[in-house]
Amino acid sequence: MKGDCVIVRAYGGEPLARRVWNEDSHVVQITNDEQFKLLTEGKEALEPIRFPRSDVFKYHFELAVSMDQLYRDGKWDWNKLVRF
Repeated sequence: MKGDCVIVRAYGGEPLARRVWNEDSHVVQITNDEQFKLLTEGKEALEPIRFPRSDVFKYHFELAVSMDQLYRDGKWDWNKLVRF
């Protein structure tokens, strides 16, 4: 749903926290908080990026706060997340 926080598997496998702009049965359009605000205000903004649904996961606060460190340490586990 528009505005939901999600964790996406970015290029190279890096986890990123982002916001949903739009979705359909195949893809989820995501953007960062700054661009989301601009888009909702109708201002000029970067086009949201389309990700396959298989690379978008429900936001998990406890994992999100430590995901950068877990990823750097090679301990990030996608299996702990639920698909969006």
